[in-house]
Amino acid sequence: MTNFRLPRTKLALLSEDVSWVQQQGPSDPQAAFQNHIAVNNPPLDGHLFAYKHKDGYCPLTKSKFTTTLSSTAKRAGIKPIQGHGVQIRSTLKYLLCNIPFDVIKIKGCWASDTFLVYLHHHAQILAPYIQASPPLHKSFLCYTMPPVHH
Repeated sequence: MTNFRLPRTKLALLSEDVSWVQQQGPSDPQAAFQNHIAVNNPPLDGHLFAYKHKDGYCPLTKSKFTTTLSSTAKRAGIKPIQGHGVQIRSTLKYLLCNIPFDVIKIKGCWASDTFLVYLHHHAQILAPYIQASPPLHKSFLCYTMPPVHH
């Protein structure tokens, strides 16, 4: 497992630990990080996620990340994802892999149950996968169906 401390995030203004475990396949965070270091070689006294730009380095910002992601998607013929779309898509991916909701909430750093709103919009996509797993289906219904009041 790789772990490092971010000095500040959207939800943790005083710092937050981030960690990952190596995975198989093209979305392996360890391979992506090693590629970043090899390609950009960020300075030891600078931003960890700095990239080469002209004669120096620039820190990676949310704006630069989403702009690059969008242009890459367009070149690949994929509809670009905006805003929380990246986090929502990863939430759906984990759900389709039968990862429990509480684990997804922690993994996605969801501070509230807001992500459940997005699930209402994707129920028709998830239905065949969730119905194939009765425990997952029951869990999904608990999160997405409003309580019945008599």
